[in-house]
Amino acid sequence: MNAQEIISSGILELYCMGLSSAAETAEVAAWAKQYPEVAAEIEVIQSGLESYAQTHAVAPAASVKEKLFAAINTNEAAPVVNIKTAEKTTAKVYSISPAWKYAAAASVILLVGSLLLNYTFYNKYQSANKELASTQNELQQQITSAQSMDSAIDIMGDMHATQVVAKSVDTTADMGARIYWMKNTHEVYVDPANLPKAPEGKQYEFWAIVEGAPVNGGVITTEINGKKVHVQKMKSFGKVQAFAISLEDAGPAKAKPDKVMAVGSSI
Repeated sequence: MNAQEIISSGILELYCMGLSSAAETAEVAAWAKQYPEVAAEIEVIQSGLESYAQTHAVAPAASVKEKLFAAINTNEAAPVVNIKTAEKTTAKVYSISPAWKYAAAASVILLVGSLLLNYTFYNKYQSANKELASTQNELQQQITSAQSMDSAIDIMGDMHATQVVAKSVDTTADMGARIYWMKNTHEVYVDPANLPKAPEGKQYEFWAIVEGAPVNGGVITTEINGKKVHVQKMKSFGKVQAFAISLEDAGPAKAKPDKVMAVGSSI
């Protein structure tokens, strides 16, 4: 068996509780030397058992100590027994079979062992559930990302899409965005992948120059959950002369651009 199979088999829990056979104990000792992860798992189980025992420990009543010392310090004389009388008396001695003692002890051990195993497996079950939820969340993000990419590809390949490149007004800055304007529907899409992340407290806003005046087309989102946005639908326009992107203070979309970062060529 490999290390993972050993850890999943349940034998390590039996070993830590002293319920494994001599052969199993020897095997576990050998595995612990061979696999560091097995040795680490044994330490985790032992720590869990110790924590469980401490959590469920029951402290004796304070009166127990007093009764014990009272019994030890008693001054009563031992009873005198007549030897002859004792010889004539037939004493009946009842004893409990060792087998029953062992059975009772084994029952207690099995009960405690069952509780500890349930406790261990419950913790593993909780851990597995968390890992499953994390995996499902990551998978959903991947599905959403794939759907977004498919949508972006459809828009970029649309025969009615006119591509406009909004270039940085600062010629030394390597930034900008691609704009896809659908002439048949007047829909507008922005690919902000080449826009750097907006500074703290700032946001990018999209503008269309209509009849010589800037009209706000909405706030541009560059990232979602740490991943770049490839295509974002903006406000639709009719006749457009040019497009622009500005950097504004975070909050509601503005009526006029404050700092224009990129401008697209006229259509």
